[in-house]
Amino acid sequence: MINVFFISSLSTCLLAQQLAVDAYWVKIVTTEGNRFSGVLSDIDNSHLYLTQERNTWRTDDGRIPIDRIRKVAIRRKNQTPAVITGAVLGGLLVGYLANQSLRTNQTRSPVSHGLTLTFAIAGGAAGGVVIGSAVGRLTRRVIRPLQLVDPATFLLRQLEPFSVRYQQDFMYRLPKPLQ
Repeated sequence: MINVFFISSLSTCLLAQQLAVDAYWVKIVTTEGNRFSGVLSDIDNSHLYLTQERNTWRTDDGRIPIDRIRKVAIRRKNQTPAVITGAVLGGLLVGYLANQSLRTNQTRSPVSHGLTLTFAIAGGAAGGVVIGSAVGRLTRRVIRPLQLVDPATFLLRQLEPFSVRYQQDFMYRLPKPLQ
């Protein structure tokens, strides 16, 4: 009975997940040395479009010509998966080490054993959150246009999967009817 409830609730949770668009925070350096930053909202053959989501009162979104881009640094705006992974791994690692230590240096009562292990796991999870957050912020991808015949096309193909519009089109596209 419990297994049936668990499996049915798990399948319901999996089916109820909504598709979400990953927003990417970009920092752009132009050939003139100007620097821009924002969320990569769209890219076309001639321009890259940024949205300033930090300052929601601003309406002047950025439009940067692709021909003038020297470097683009991309990182995911949502750092939650890295933080959760860090917390889980930190809690497991410190909990395992505390358990091994408590086997050799036994406590006087089972209650203090449980409390020591619980506080060790909580401390490891907190340390994992800090490390996961730092690692999540440091992971970025830098794209520079190659000196090929058409560097704008190279940049377009490299940056397009990171744009919000491309991801929305990819997720919400309708199936093509059979002819």
